Amino acid sequence: MGKRNRIYLGLLDAAYALDERARGRNPELSRALSGAITLDTLFRRGALDADLQDAALGLELVVSQGAWHLDARGRGRAANLAVITRAFADRYAERSAGAG
Repeated sequence: MGKRNRIYLGLLDAAYALDERARGRNPELSRALSGAITLDTLFRRGALDADLQDAALGLELVVSQGAWHLDARGRGRAANLAVITRAFADRYAERSAGAG
């Protein structure tokens, strides 16, 4: 599996984990970890906007401290971040396809 494909799949894992939090559920730890690592890697490269940085920090908390209760506003924010993350993944895949 190529590096670009791993990043794309990690972004989808991040979106999944955020969706689960938006629904008040705990995501599978392995997928939350994959998403957190991917977003952290992109964050360190300076490739993320403020919303995606927020998603990265949120997933870091899920992985390092476990699930916490989200109120309606927090679940709404997690859902919005999932949409933003998935859109970023799609743009990433399009750029990767053009580069290949």
